[in-house]
Amino acid sequence: MLLFALEKWPCMLLINLWPYALRTANEVANSTPTTKGNPSPLEKFSGVPVQPKLRNFHTFGCPTYVLQDKLQAGQSLPKWQSRARLGIYLGPSPSHARSVSLGLNPRTGHVSPQFHIKHDDFVETVTGKPTNYDSPPPTWKVLSQLVQGPPVARGKTLPSHVTHTSRATGNLSAPQPPVLEVANEPLPDLPDLKGASQVAQQAPPEPEPAPESAPNPLKRTTQSGRVVRPTERYTEGWEQCQQGLVAWEVLVDQDDSKDIPTASQQFQLQESMADPLAFATSSDPDVMYLHEALRAPDRRQFLEAMDVEIQSHVKGKHWIVVPRTEVPKGIRILDAVWSMRRKHRLDTQEIYKWKAQLNVHGGQQEQGVNYWETYAPVVMWPTIRIFFILSILLGWYSRQLDFVMAFPHAPVEVPLFMTIPKGYRLKDASPQAHVLRLLKNIYGQKQCPRVWNRYLDKGLQELGFSTSAIDPCLYYGNQVMMLVYIDDSLLFSPSKEAIDAVVLSLRNSHQRFNVDDQGEVKDFLGIKIRKQTDGSIMLTQPHLIDSILQDLQLQTNSQVRETPALSTIILHKDEKGKPMDQQTNFHYRSVIGKLNFLEKSTRPDISYAVHQCARFSESPKESHAKAIKLIGRYLLRTPDKGIVLQPDGSKSFECWADADFSGNWRQQTAHKDPMTPKSRSGWIITFAGCPITWASKLQTLTALSTTEAEYIALSTALREQIHLMELVKEIQAHGIKVTCAPPKVFCKAFEDNSGALEMARLPKLRPHTKHLNVSYHHFREYVDRKEIEVLAVPTTEQNADVLTKPLDSTRFLALRQRLLGW
Repeated sequence: MLLFALEKWPCMLLINLWPYALRTANEVANSTPTTKGNPSPLEKFSGVPVQPKLRNFHTFGCPTYVLQDKLQAGQSLPKWQSRARLGIYLGPSPSHARSVSLGLNPRTGHVSPQFHIKHDDFVETVTGKPTNYDSPPPTWKVLSQLVQGPPVARGKTLPSHVTHTSRATGNLSAPQPPVLEVANEPLPDLPDLKGASQVAQQAPPEPEPAPESAPNPLKRTTQSGRVVRPTERYTEGWEQCQQGLVAWEVLVDQDDSKDIPTASQQFQLQESMADPLAFATSSDPDVMYLHEALRAPDRRQFLEAMDVEIQSHVKGKHWIVVPRTEVPKGIRILDAVWSMRRKHRLDTQEIYKWKAQLNVHGGQQEQGVNYWETYAPVVMWPTIRIFFILSILLGWYSRQLDFVMAFPHAPVEVPLFMTIPKGYRLKDASPQAHVLRLLKNIYGQKQCPRVWNRYLDKGLQELGFSTSAIDPCLYYGNQVMMLVYIDDSLLFSPSKEAIDAVVLSLRNSHQRFNVDDQGEVKDFLGIKIRKQTDGSIMLTQPHLIDSILQDLQLQTNSQVRETPALSTIILHKDEKGKPMDQQTNFHYRSVIGKLNFLEKSTRPDISYAVHQCARFSESPKESHAKAIKLIGRYLLRTPDKGIVLQPDGSKSFECWADADFSGNWRQQTAHKDPMTPKSRSGWIITFAGCPITWASKLQTLTALSTTEAEYIALSTALREQIHLMELVKEIQAHGIKVTCAPPKVFCKAFEDNSGALEMARLPKLRPHTKHLNVSYHHFREYVDRKEIEVLAVPTTEQNADVLTKPLDSTRFLALRQRLLGW
């Protein structure tokens, strides 16, 4: 296929593109059935029938036309400007769906996955001559040093090539390995570590001064003196000729990477097909790369944190140093990556810890080679809230534990090798000749959380804990209940001595867990937990709200609102509206992500408004940005508020379910927007009168009446309710007296639609509802056993009304008081 492409388009291609052609041929072979009626190799390997789609296969090296970046971002272009740019097809993307193609941009040399692309499979739109403006001369061959030629202007300096050290075969039984040590000599003011064999990522060199602009050689003057200027398309083709292509190194092109994940070294002889770096830069200024931390004012604290991290690994014997020659053939040596972070106290925002974490470059791992499964469970937030409620009702004690360097407690799942960390040297050895063979589960691996979870689960069971059948991260011990969220843990018990005994047993167990006892629970997973004078507990997130307000550029003196959404406006796509300018305004998706975390954790009062705004994250308009600002102004009025847990022991579970039938209907867009007729479900579940879980979401099934919409909302809510009822039954089975009346776990589901009540109580076939999926009738047996009672409630008393539609301030404040206690 490469020879065919060279024959069709010789001026653009070169035989050195064989790695891409080889991978494409391999993909075609794996997707093609061997003989008629037999499965393909891919189907045999995966055990899943995968039918190849011919429309996803294209001619290797054929011309492609990619939608311009501004149009992909929802922006507009001048009328006569080309809507697409020329590219070269290099096969399917290995990191995306099969319909996504890898394209080589002739203008920048950037190889990236493209979603909006058309293929010229018969190579009919270009010619093989280099004079064609759609086919710029192959100057990329010179830039990649594959052929000799005059220097070509590139517009930017290319990074240096990465040299890969050859690896030989050998066994792993090495003699006494050398020791990784820290250079403890005085540190200079420059961003490096004195005495280190490798300098930690230096600051990028100063950019060279831009050359003086040269006259455009494409402009010419006629005999009459008229200046003839070339068209924009012709100029673009000429610029492509001057810039050329780079196939052996990938340049970061800002225009092409707006909506596409950036990969490091996209083209490095088949080894460059890795995911993006595991610890990429984020919008959080306290999370940074190593070279950024070394340029920061608190550089010395980061260097000290790096020393502490290295010494912890050395003391824990998390690795051994082996010669590179002893790395088995075919085993890839993974890079060591530093992740730097400042940690703040939630109350005062004071920096109390500088953290330097050494990680393995998980993006270089290959599934099926050095990792398999990656899923690791965490404790559910409804479970956490239930145990806080029980601690108030029963007068339990609570304790928070942190497993220090949790993941390296567990041994590695498969043999892994890592390079020497930057900034440190080997005693009596060379980083170029030695690597680290990992013995423990170092951070950064794709399977790292799963390996730790299984190791912790085994250790707790050896200490006498039993795992919950409902929540896999809930453990029952001798008078102690333990809730685990990765490396953070909560202990609840009626006895302080029982908690102390558990902490001591963890430290003295066979696994020797390194546990930091942080005392009574005050802050957990970014949520402030404060006990009030009346015995209640308040859950708040003031730090997250402050971060949202900063993103929205709202000051303390800005205008505030009593409700998070206008009661007279329902948001829609606003296709004719002005696109939101995220350069000068705020990053829409980032703020939505923070608001979603806030809503799911402590603020059910903003659920409806946040979910409505989140629907338009793909292409936000100015109207959607204003709606986000309204939520911000509401939070500015209530920054220190959250959920108040003040349980009533006389109550059990209560489930409030409501629906807004076709509340988003718009006749103008109904013919092209399938979400317009969808109804919205809203439900909130309380235990002992305190909210423990809630949701506001569009229904997946299009309801044909208010009865159907209400019944679907009730059924969806009771799915979550039944799960929590089984959890409390399990708690009772372990001898914990849940002081709720009646003694059996009981749920009252409140519904304000008579038709939905009739369907829930009397299961019979009805002409107007027989099309409903059987899955929506799952709770009827609980109704028959009298474990769930469906009751009528007036619409004015429906607590879930706040989750289905925007309300006026009077009704909104009344429902907020009933649900949140303020």
